[in-house]
Amino acid sequence: HNSNTKWRIFIRKVTCMRNTIKAFTLAEVLITLGIIGVVSAMTLPTLINSYKKQQTVTHLQKVYTSLNQALRLAEAKYGPYEYWEIPTLGSDSHQYYEKYWYPYFKILKSCETYSQCGYKSNFPWFSLKGSPSSTTFAANNRRVPFILSDGTLVSISIAGGDELVRSSMILVDLNGNKLPNKYGIDVFIFSRVNGKGILPSGYTLSNDDINENCSNSGTGDYCAAKIISDGWQIGKDYPWK
Repeated sequence: HNSNTKWRIFIRKVTCMRNTIKAFTLAEVLITLGIIGVVSAMTLPTLINSYKKQQTVTHLQKVYTSLNQALRLAEAKYGPYEYWEIPTLGSDSHQYYEKYWYPYFKILKSCETYSQCGYKSNFPWFSLKGSPSSTTFAANNRRVPFILSDGTLVSISIAGGDELVRSSMILVDLNGNKLPNKYGIDVFIFSRVNGKGILPSGYTLSNDDINENCSNSGTGDYCAAKIISDGWQIGKDYPWK
């Protein structure tokens, strides 16, 4: 008898507890979902932006390493790059690339014109401040860009000026013809340096000069130098858009 009584008391307590549990109302659920939506809208752009920055740095590191490795391999076979011959006017500049560069990259195609690589103009790049760059996409005997297997466009200058003076510039467009095609965002410049390999353009300048150039009022030519000097990261003061 006592056991039955205790069992009935237990059942009544459980029933009372179930009756006192309150469910969420529709209004409460909607308010909660609204708060979650607002928080997501505020944080998601930041997370996406942070991911894009890290993706850019990782890609830039990969290209930087590949460029230096290619140069070292070519120099091991042909000697220091400053002694490599410069194609003369009217000669086939492809012979230069086929000898010194092509064997050391995974290349999809080379581009003698901007349209061959899917660009819309022979002046496809823009400075950080938004003005069009004066750098042409391709130039006979001076620069024949090529696209790597990961979509990166690499443009290694052979020479510049009417006298075909040796040039050290290497332009890299991380995502090829995709926008924004802007220096410091997806386009970066490096230089071949005698005895030192490939270094970011502006590497000899002061931090003040680099920061002034890699700013919203600058061209962005030295942004690779800024990223590297900041420890391979895009910091809070970086003019990221």
